Amino acid sequence: MEVACLVVPNFLVALARREHPELAGRAVIVGGAPEEHAVVTACSPEAAAAGVAAGTTLRRALALCPNAVFLPVQERFARTEAQLLAGLVRERSPLVEAVAPGHLHFEVRGLARLHGLSDEEYLVQLHESISAATRLPVQLGAAASVFVAHVAAQNHQSKIQNQKSKIHLVPAGAERDFLARAPIDVLPVDPVMLVRLRLFGLEWLGQVAEIPVSAMQAQFGPDGARARALARGEDHSRILPQREEVQVTEELDLPAPAASSEPLVVGTEALLNRALAHEDVRGQTVRKVDWWLGLESGEQVSRRVVFREPTSDASRMLFVLRGKIERLELDAAAVGVGVTLSGLCSEYAHQANLWQIGPRRQRELEQSIEQLNARAGEAQVYRIVEVQPWSRIPERQVALVAYGS
Repeated sequence: MEVACLVVPNFLVALARREHPELAGRAVIVGGAPEEHAVVTACSPEAAAAGVAAGTTLRRALALCPNAVFLPVQERFARTEAQLLAGLVRERSPLVEAVAPGHLHFEVRGLARLHGLSDEEYLVQLHESISAATRLPVQLGAAASVFVAHVAAQNHQSKIQNQKSKIHLVPAGAERDFLARAPIDVLPVDPVMLVRLRLFGLEWLGQVAEIPVSAMQAQFGPDGARARALARGEDHSRILPQREEVQVTEELDLPAPAASSEPLVVGTEALLNRALAHEDVRGQTVRKVDWWLGLESGEQVSRRVVFREPTSDASRMLFVLRGKIERLELDAAAVGVGVTLSGLCSEYAHQANLWQIGPRRQRELEQSIEQLNARAGEAQVYRIVEVQPWSRIPERQVALVAYGS
């Protein structure tokens, strides 16, 4: 056993149910109030059974599941809880990769022997300690490779598992037999490729593993060859721990509940100046600002700003945030305000060569698209992908897919 995967299924829903135990067994939809022009961010299995999915408009979700409980997205709270979970794992493993909130890959090679335990005993103790500390429905999977551990943590049909503690251990040599029973949805490939695999009648990894590599590569290129290798348990990827991002957070309680925008703007300006004076930010520029309000009702309203060019100018930050603050329609008076600065960098953006392509240029493009999508509230940039290139009908040959999805 070398690699483990920790997953909290439906992380946002799990957090909501932990804070509000009365939601257990009820359909829960996270994304906002049903009358808002927004989409579902996450939903419980009960809501999914009614046809709701991430990306469904909230109004459509209400029509599909009228008895559901609709909750706002508390990004700051979820981010804090995800960081706490990752911190608990980092205390127990030298290498940890945060794949998504509530989804971690980490190295466990030699740790069981270090504690004088078997692999399964070590995982049981690890699961119990993290579950007790977070009070979340943690699932663990472990194997000799990253992909197999990832599938094991999310697989509920494996015979090699401890159902009571939700621990799934795949011994060395059993990878291919284990993966044969997994659906193709676990493959880390483009959704369009999954659609095409199903058009060929392929539903399980065991079927994909039997296809000649030449056929997979002819149909899907390098992605096809990699998908076949993964289906056979051939995975040489390694855990890539991210460099810890520096974030500076400042918040304050308002002297009196405020319903108008002016006190919020004044408080935000003070917080921006205080955050920019922090020793971790001094001399650097900021790419992203997360701003939030705490309301008397206990709810939280948040907004995010991604700057086209990084800045250390508080007045420029405030100019962008002021527009968002003045457009707010609050259901209750605000009692607190806060900001978090992130995406710190040491240089200003500058005009680059039009044809220069590289990781930095790609990152700038993705951040610009993220800013555009945040302003519009929905995807604004799409890419063309092949769907049915063999079709005689041009409209069926390609499709538009949101950039980054």
